[in-house]
Amino acid sequence: MNPTPTMPELTAFDVVTQLIAAAIYLAIGAAALAQAPRDERTRVFSGLGVMYAIGFCIPALAFFLGVKDPLAFGRVPLGVMLAALSLAAILMFHFSQVFPARRPWIRGAGVQLPVAYAVAPLAVFLLVRWWPWPQTAEHITLKFNLVLVVFGFPLMVLLGLVLPVTSIVSFLRSLRETQGGSTRISMAAGPQPNPQPAIVGILLSQIAGGGLSLLVLGPLHTLAPESFTVTIVAVTVWLLGLLTPLAYAAGVWKYDVLSIGQPQSAEVEPD
Repeated sequence: MNPTPTMPELTAFDVVTQLIAAAIYLAIGAAALAQAPRDERTRVFSGLGVMYAIGFCIPALAFFLGVKDPLAFGRVPLGVMLAALSLAAILMFHFSQVFPARRPWIRGAGVQLPVAYAVAPLAVFLLVRWWPWPQTAEHITLKFNLVLVVFGFPLMVLLGLVLPVTSIVSFLRSLRETQGGSTRISMAAGPQPNPQPAIVGILLSQIAGGGLSLLVLGPLHTLAPESFTVTIVAVTVWLLGLLTPLAYAAGVWKYDVLSIGQPQSAEVEPD
């Protein structure tokens, strides 16, 4: 038995798609930030794009250096990559709390988000950098199990499950509140912005793309790594993933979402 984690080997297709995704996130994030530099939504999405770009480009760099297994690229680059992706998970949650308008939770959150921004990526990096991962089951120690239970598992649950699910729930609530004219979202005077297409696009990207990646693509990589089906599913997941920045861009430049004001309700409730 070998408990050491494994990842599918990188291919040229992986590198090209990741670099394209990084470029799209960075370009849209930078353009929206240039248009509205003081808007919290553009700042958060721009940060999200930067973190995704770091997370995508490190495996690409490994591939160009001849390392096809990301786990073999060294603990420091791997730690930076996973720390960036952990920040991306927090930023996506933050984005769900401010797009298309600020939700009640974030107005009463206090220092929770700043603490998460400071602690989570540092903890992820330190775990990857210094955690002694056993090569075989016989090398599993009490120290390893304690670190796994106290730090590793809670971080994986928080960043890989709790925050993504909570983000989806928040977007669903925002979508519901924009329907039927009964909404907490305050619209600007004049032509009314329409955030619904942007929210639907982001939800489709997060739910369908995430579901396909976890439930279909992951098992396929194990069961039939060389099959054409893997390529088809991977392309589908990639295209669905691109819906998030494209839907955000449509919201900014087509549906005028940035003109939406703050929620009227002062009620504070968890989202």
